[in-house]
Amino acid sequence: MTKSLEEEAKKFARKKHKPASVKELTPRIYLAGQAMGGFIAAGRQTWRMQEIKKASFDWADYMLEDDT
Repeated sequence: MTKSLEEEAKKFARKKHKPASVKELTPRIYLAGQAMGGFIAAGRQTWRMQEIKKASFDWADYMLEDDT
């Protein structure tokens, strides 16, 4: 049984894998990620994923406004 598992692993390793398409890291996405990290690190346990995402992008949009 070990032999067939080893053969299967070698066959899998020889396969050509297409890399997943890479989404460009925009300043907005970067800033949203930074804000999200801060929210998660703050440790508030009542966040839902949709709330964290919305708040993160709200902060990113605020940081990118031109009224500085």
